[in-house]
Amino acid sequence: MSLTESARSGPVESGDDASGELSTDELLELLDAAYTRAILEAIRTEPKPARAIAEACGASRPTVYRRLNRLRDAGLVETDLACDADGHHRTVFEASFESVTIGFTDDGLSVTATDGTGGRSSRQSPRPAPGA
Repeated sequence: MSLTESARSGPVESGDDASGELSTDELLELLDAAYTRAILEAIRTEPKPARAIAEACGASRPTVYRRLNRLRDAGLVETDLACDADGHHRTVFEASFESVTIGFTDDGLSVTATDGTGGRSSRQSPRPAPGA
């Protein structure tokens, strides 16, 4: 997933927790939200502007932007600036991971996103109390 210019944005602070990362439950909820998987599929192989993503998914642009913002906050989507042939600059979005793995640990669920270079980002959800 290479882009011609490098003005990438990484995870940004959100109100989700002190580190700005989503919890495992919030991440799973985001991945389950309407259009999220279609958006990720649309940008899996090449960066696209929001308009093209909306067309590929059959979703409204406001819905696409909301999902893209949450995915960017979670560190699963990056933005870049692309220059069109006519000289206009557009923000394009691309997936910043190659795979997401959900597993069970002694402490609860674990979600691991792996990028194309072998880098990993993991989150674990605490194990619910017995009888909860």
